Amino acid sequence: MISRDRIRQIRAEHDSEHRTHEWADRIIDELLTEAETRHAVDTAVRGMTDAKGRTLAQRITAVRRGGTPPTAAELDQAHNLLVLLLAAGAKYGLTLDDWDGIDDLPGTCRDLIRHKHH
Repeated sequence: MISRDRIRQIRAEHDSEHRTHEWADRIIDELLTEAETRHAVDTAVRGMTDAKGRTLAQRITAVRRGGTPPTAAELDQAHNLLVLLLAAGAKYGLTLDDWDGIDDLPGTCRDLIRHKHH
């Protein structure tokens, strides 16, 4: 997903008196590339399950930690982070089960997002 900083930059450039058709073409190309990248990431991990047949969303929501339960937005962000990490690992043949042999990746994603928000 395009970062908030990049969105702010695009808006600032858009408000500039010096924007051109070339600028608009460049921005459109960047956004299309971002969309294609996101689609490739989603495709790489779509339908991925663990050895017990649980989906990524099920794994994220199954994480149990003490304290206040995560918000829906935090769960969504943790899921997105998990998808990105798994897609990166898929390039090297890694699966969720490989990660499970080392660490609780869904739990780590939730912990990271939670820590960032509090």
